[in-house]
Parts: sequence; structure tokens; C-alpha cells
Amino acid sequence: MKQNIFKGLFSQVEVAVSESFAKNSINTIKEFNLLKAFAFMVFCVGLGSYALYGVSIYLGNNMDKTTIPLDVNNEFIPVFSSIWYMHIQALLISIVVIIALVYKEKNNVKAFFFYNLFFTLSLLLFMIFVFKVSQLFVNEFWLRMLYTVLFISSIVYIFLRSYYNAKKMVYGTKKKRSAIVEWFSRNRKSVMSTLFGVWGIYYLAKVIFPETGDIQTRLYGSLAEFAPLILCLVLFTFLYLNSVVIRSYYLYKYSEQFRQKFGVDKKEWYGEKYQG
Repeated sequence: MKQNIFKGLFSQVEVAVSESFAKNSINTIKEFNLLKAFAFMVFCVGLGSYALYGVSIYLGNNMDKTTIPLDVNNEFIPVFSSIWYMHIQALLISIVVIIALVYKEKNNVKAFFFYNLFFTLSLLLFMIFVFKVSQLFVNEFWLRMLYTVLFISSIVYIFLRSYYNAKKMVYGTKKKRSAIVEWFSRNRKSVMSTLFGVWGIYYLAKVIFPETGDIQTRLYGSLAEFAPLILCLVLFTFLYLNSVVIRSYYLYKYSEQFRQKFGVDKKEWYGEKYQG
């Protein structure tokens, strides 16, 4: 009998959703305010969609005028050249923001599931477009085709593997998240603060030692043709993102059972304005 990954029983997924995952899910929505919504729109829509689209169009029209001349016959120049691709990506991000703001404190668990679903979809579209832009810097036709095959194969493998992992989570024995993921879930604020600290030190070093900027420019130039390959590796983060979507789906589907299991007050779990 075919096993549907969305029809698992509570007893089958009870162990798969940890208390830290549930509480972090709720806090993600509770902490989503107008300032974060504005930053989300600026970075994801303004920079991640339309600004990147502008860069793509500019490069496509000036392939022979860059510092290092690029292939004017690059078959990726017209790919996703329609502004409607950006409109779709921007729409998905807008839905993420609207859902988080509308359902915040009304049903935090529901908000987190749809937040993750639409954000993951928008991120996939973003990664595909970034891959297109990165291919503009690859001059050899055979290398572009190799990267394309690797990219498509990675997407197919990741989503087949995600489906297989979801089946194991619901119907098999792989219920819990790995210890590393659980640790990151509990300490993500500390980890992000550390990463921002490293980033700040790096840019401070650039100000104090300007010659590092020249090294950075040469490094970026030498890595440009490997960017599509790096993106193929980055795609594997979707194994994690897809697992979050599945877990948040079951957290939403059996929200009351999980609330009772973790002993959380209704107002804390769903929100102050919850009327269910």
C-alpha cells in the first residue's frame, strides 16, 4: 500500500517533533514584527529579486564590456529574462510576510507552517535565478552544460531524498533530528551572533588594511567560474529546509496534541488572540 507522507498518525510523528523545535517555531512567529517584515521585504524582494534581476539584465547587455570579457553567445542570457519571474518570487515573499503578521498571536503554529512552506518555495526560485546569473560568468560552453546537468540532478536528488526521509520519519525509524541540528535549534541565537561578530571583524580588517580589498577582488575573479558548482552544493540545505516543512506540517496538524504533550499554555502556544 502506498504510504502518503501527509497522512501519518500522531503516534507515528510524536517523537519526530521535539519540544525545542515546537517552541522555536512559536517564537519565530511571535518575534516577527513590522521591523522584521520591512527588512524581509527589502532584502528578499528589493535585493534578492529586483536588484539581482537588474544585475542579470545589465550583464546580459554588456557581456563584452566587463573587466574580463564574457561569452556574448552565452545561452543563459535570455533565461528568466521576463520580469514576471521576479514578480512570482516577490509574491511568495509577500505571502510569507502577510501570513506571519496576520496569524501572529492568532495561531502561531499555523503561521509557522505556511511561513516555512512559502519561504522554501521562494528560496528555491531565488537559487534557480542565482544559478542562471552565475552561469553568465562561465565562458566555456561544455562547462556550463556540465554545471546545468549537476544543478538539475541535485534538485531531483534532493527532493527525492527529502521524500524518502519524510517517509522514514513518518513510517520508519528515523524519527528524531540529528544531535547537531537539535543543538543548533537550541543555540541558534548564539551561533548567529557569533557569525555576525566574525563578519564585523572581517569588514573592520578591510577598513584598517585596505590592501585586503585587492586580494578579495582577485579571489572573487578566480572563483567566478566555480560559482555554479558552489550553488549545487548549497542546494543541499534544502534537505534540512524540506524536513522543517514536514515537521511544521505535523506540528500544525496535531497542534493541540503537541501542546498538551509539552505542557504549554494555550495563549503561549497559539497566541493571545486565538479563538479556536
